[in-house]
Amino acid sequence: MKQKTVYQTDNEGLFAYETLANELALAPGVYNIPYGAYEDAPPPAPAGMVQRRADGQAWSLVEDHRDARLWLVATGAPYSRHEEVEIDGVVSQYPGWGPVPAWLTLVEPPRPVEDAEADA
Repeated sequence: MKQKTVYQTDNEGLFAYETLANELALAPGVYNIPYGAYEDAPPPAPAGMVQRRADGQAWSLVEDHRDARLWLVATGAPYSRHEEVEIDGVVSQYPGWGPVPAWLTLVEPPRPVEDAEADA
């Protein structure tokens, strides 16, 4: 049985891993490609970027902040990926990839003096 390498994405279209597709025994030349996998390899991703298949047609590179700590600009509260928050009357969320929206920051806000003293 022949196999070929395919490139699996997650439910948001982000490259997840490389895997193998098996040739179908009763259909030579046809491969059982998993849902969300593609035959063409994604481009190399430099640090801070991740490969994404947004339209099913081509790979692109998007900013990757999935492991970054984020804070709400308005309150300084920590933010978790996909958490729904109300911003100016609109419910919003950020998946951790793509440009960081203006209502979030990667810069940790200063802590109030009393919190810092309590930790000392």
